[in-house]
Amino acid sequence: MATSVALEKLLKPLGVNLETVRTYALYALGSVMMVGVAPEYLGVWLVWRGVSLALPPWVYQWGDDKLYSLYQRLVLFFFETCTRVEVVMYGDADEALKKKESVLYLANHQSTVDWLIADMVALRGGSLGHLRYVMKNTLQLMPLYGHYFYAHGCIYVKRGNFNQGKMIASLDYLRNPNIPTWLIIFPEGTRYYPGTPKVIQNSEQFARDHNLQIACKRNTVTADVGGRAGQGAAVQSLILQHHLVPKVKGTWLVTKHLHDKFDALYDVSVFYEGTVDQSGVRGNAPQLIEFLLGKCKRVHIHIRRIPMSEVPREEDSLRAWLHNLYAEKDKLAEHFFSKDATQRATVQKTLGGRVSHLGLWSTLSSFIFFTALSVPFLCTKMGHQLYLHLLMYGTMGSYAWLAIRSVC
Repeated sequence: MATSVALEKLLKPLGVNLETVRTYALYALGSVMMVGVAPEYLGVWLVWRGVSLALPPWVYQWGDDKLYSLYQRLVLFFFETCTRVEVVMYGDADEALKKKESVLYLANHQSTVDWLIADMVALRGGSLGHLRYVMKNTLQLMPLYGHYFYAHGCIYVKRGNFNQGKMIASLDYLRNPNIPTWLIIFPEGTRYYPGTPKVIQNSEQFARDHNLQIACKRNTVTADVGGRAGQGAAVQSLILQHHLVPKVKGTWLVTKHLHDKFDALYDVSVFYEGTVDQSGVRGNAPQLIEFLLGKCKRVHIHIRRIPMSEVPREEDSLRAWLHNLYAEKDKLAEHFFSKDATQRATVQKTLGGRVSHLGLWSTLSSFIFFTALSVPFLCTKMGHQLYLHLLMYGTMGSYAWLAIRSVC
């Protein structure tokens, strides 16, 4: 306390706030550490990969999931623990996250932080290591991590040149009943980003050009999730106000090949507080750098658990079902993006949100582990050489492996 007061007095004549210094110091430390431990992480993974070569695939995946969880906890140490962001959960979150199940996780997409929200949810559900993503192919270019994501069970897809056969091959690996999985899909395909209105306009035009419609009950605002117009039902045009039109092909392939593996579909809607300005206009959601700098104070996460028995298997049925699902997500989003400041301020009470606290040790333990792991790499000559070799040869080798395998 005395030290803080002394620092404040020292910085005050310079016009510098102590909290600002703390924020940027944590940002610098987090950025350096999360990127810098990549070669060290690769070294640990290579040891486990070598040990598990003669063992069944699920044994390798069990150990790899432990390693993945360890690293993602380090990420959350900086992105949640250090930023002190408040996480508010809604819907079926409390009950769903008590279950230990394999899940198809469908979420809206508006920020580069969205994958971290999946981390936050999965950690609270005890399934952080089981996260796997359907990812755009350009992420293969990330040094070291590009290869590792594929080895972990993530699936790369190429926009505009979608290779169905290669995606199916990746899905077949996940069919192993001994490999628990949370498979993350963002059906919109790209981010809903008001800063690039052309993308939003193209989505709206697509809905018009294809005469996309949803089934809804008369005099109600909630779409029929089943995608069927029953007695007294009507149809309305699918022009979404807060989402892009969802793409069905990737989601359908996943449900077709892994329908019997998954216990449930988690319909996840994420809302970053502070994206609506004082005049009620929605702006851009915070991106990675802004989030790590603590500029987002609260995240709202709504989860609806849908048993897989309610998710259609056929492509056309799933398309109608998915469109209706996104119409419902759009109605939910109205609470968070309303022009009425009072409605936005009371949304937590209105929808029954519960603040979810994360125990300090759940992320601090990983920070301590990776700090200790870094010591021999930083403090010994052999460690320096090993680090550089892992960085250089690991990067070149992973790029070559991905190019030869042509994974997407």
